[in-house]
Amino acid sequence: MARQEINLGIVPGDHRGDKLRIGGKKINENFVELYNMSGGQGSPVIAGKHIITEDESNRLTEINVIIPAPGVGKVIELISLIARITPMPPPIGGLQIYPYQTLNVTTDGDTETQDWGYFPSLFLMSSATIIQRMTPVFSTVIFENTPVYVCLSGGENPKSGSAKIELFFLYRIIDPAASGGTPGGGNATLQVVQSFINQSEIPVQHNLDKYPTVVVVDTTGRELIAEITHESTDQMVIRLNPAASGKIIYS
Repeated sequence: MARQEINLGIVPGDHRGDKLRIGGKKINENFVELYNMSGGQGSPVIAGKHIITEDESNRLTEINVIIPAPGVGKVIELISLIARITPMPPPIGGLQIYPYQTLNVTTDGDTETQDWGYFPSLFLMSSATIIQRMTPVFSTVIFENTPVYVCLSGGENPKSGSAKIELFFLYRIIDPAASGGTPGGGNATLQVVQSFINQSEIPVQHNLDKYPTVVVVDTTGRELIAEITHESTDQMVIRLNPAASGKIIYS
């Protein structure tokens, strides 16, 4: 099968691009073919949908799970996340929020962290039905036994929760033991991403039976200079000066 490309239209909101279902079908079929070719040992591509209801909209500054934790020893490979907002009737428009607020996609339980991506305020405040695709900020592999959350930044819930947000996502559940340590099989080691918040010393129990390669980045993706002490082949300590928030990425 030839690669299928999603028609995005000419300009945002011109309604000339593929409909959401057609776009999702193309993404699904493209990835199914890739994984079949690579002999992957994960689950089939899972398509999911989460509707942010009016009640949930009124609590958007809280953490809301959209993809549950797959379990111990399993990781999530996030393939795609698309949102559609259906606003209130004009002239009110979408959710009534402040321009600085964003709908963040995160795994660390911090409502201000955009560690996997976000949907901007212009999308949430739209006065017309709009579809927006989120591009993950970090690797698409989410470490074991970790759910994916959405939450509104800024600490201010919408003044009106009548608009509806539908989140459509594609992902796979990967078993490191079955896949040889990496999505798609092979001999490479699984990349692990671990969050930390305002810490200067972070102990990491990785159990990889080796001294891993480590990169530390802050919440903007800027690489930090860290002191790394390998206590053993299964444990290390990351030290930062000054304290910071971000991600430890190791393999």
